[in-house]
Amino acid sequence: MRLNLISGAKLRGIAAGLLVMAVLIGCQKNEFETSNGIVSDAATTAIAGAIDQKFIVVSKTETLPAGFEKQISAYGEIVSSMPAIGQVVVKPTTANFEKKVAKLANVLSVFPDFEMRWIEPAGMLGQVGSESIGDDESFFPYLWNMRAINAPAAWDAGYTGEGARVFILDSGIDADNPELSPNLNVELSASFVPGEEFYVRNGNFFSHGTHVAGIIAAADNRWGVIGVAPNAEIVAVKVLSEYSGSGDFSWINQGILYAAENGADVINMSLGATLNKNGFYVDGNGVLQKIPAVYIQQIIHAQQRAIDYAWRKGAVIVSSAGNSSTNFDGGGPIIKLPGGLRNVITVSATAPQCWVISAEPNFDLPASYTDYGRSFVEIAAPGGDNACEEGAPYDMILSCGTGNYPYYSFFFSAGTSMASPHVAGVAALIVGKNGGKMSPHEITKKLLMTTDKIDGQGVSPWYGKGRVNAYRAVTE
Repeated sequence: MRLNLISGAKLRGIAAGLLVMAVLIGCQKNEFETSNGIVSDAATTAIAGAIDQKFIVVSKTETLPAGFEKQISAYGEIVSSMPAIGQVVVKPTTANFEKKVAKLANVLSVFPDFEMRWIEPAGMLGQVGSESIGDDESFFPYLWNMRAINAPAAWDAGYTGEGARVFILDSGIDADNPELSPNLNVELSASFVPGEEFYVRNGNFFSHGTHVAGIIAAADNRWGVIGVAPNAEIVAVKVLSEYSGSGDFSWINQGILYAAENGADVINMSLGATLNKNGFYVDGNGVLQKIPAVYIQQIIHAQQRAIDYAWRKGAVIVSSAGNSSTNFDGGGPIIKLPGGLRNVITVSATAPQCWVISAEPNFDLPASYTDYGRSFVEIAAPGGDNACEEGAPYDMILSCGTGNYPYYSFFFSAGTSMASPHVAGVAALIVGKNGGKMSPHEITKKLLMTTDKIDGQGVSPWYGKGRVNAYRAVTE
């Protein structure tokens, strides 16, 4: 089963100037609207316990009790296990698996391991060679986003993220990219997508993970672009297929757990999906699907357990708000994962408007697509937009691409997927300044207390506590 994309943005490619440029934006209709009004029952086979469906089994205790896996293995094949958060993924070998296992004394819940669409699929248009870009050309003039968050002042003050470890849960990273390879820990990088390595080399999905990684920690190498924390260590954790943008729910939880158990200071998740607590979602074909509402609650609980574990292990978790222009205030049935969970810093997107032709550009307009809400968004950061015909695509975010060099070296994108890594990068600057000895609570407090108050002095539905400021975060 697939869920329609929520957190990744709509994509369209454009070739302009000497760079490959792409758009990762676009307002969507409400995730629970359909064009044909058809409602289908997506849970029928799952409820019947079809043996071709994987299930997640959650124990009543926070960790797996002794003998739990052996007990469950009597009903199915253990595909993967997450003992630290009390979860196992199982492929049934008996009929009515769900009903039988749910009756076991140590079992809290059993639900299908749904496959969700976390990033919108699209292709890459055009390719350019290094002779077109120029090996010694600097793209810093295009990085309005770094100026908007005052990152250069933080670098000049001596703070570059050295000593911080950032795990990037995404669709993979180009391990050969010269902007990323100096900071990429290849040994720790991992994939939870069967049949796919952690690295990507073919430019799928507009190089989503590679673009995100470049915003966080593109190296200071006098070539191309530079990241918010250019000396931070990054670790690639593939939890989404580079070919479809989809990922099993369990892959996301395994990635969170893996990062927590391998010394993550910061976890960036430029991904997400929206669920309706009443038991509805829209599949990849635009059909409104009905599943038992209890499944939604079980999915939420399972991911919250993974997030809480990572928090307790010392990782601050940063996630994109989403790109459906949805107001998440009001206490309705719709919830965003992981952005709507506790212990997650949820980031909305800001953007300029025609800054390249403006004498006094404003870099802090709310992006046209960003999700928002006083009770939902903690902080804002540059995500870019494409509202300016005269200046497009320069109002978007320029970062690294994926592919066989010298092709797909850099491109522009926009979305809250681009906003989240700015905050993750500033978190890495804070960690680096303090030698890695800060709790997630302390990092979060520092991030929120040093923002620039763009919209009043309180909590804004568009900006949360304000737009992140790298220099203030490391000097105040």
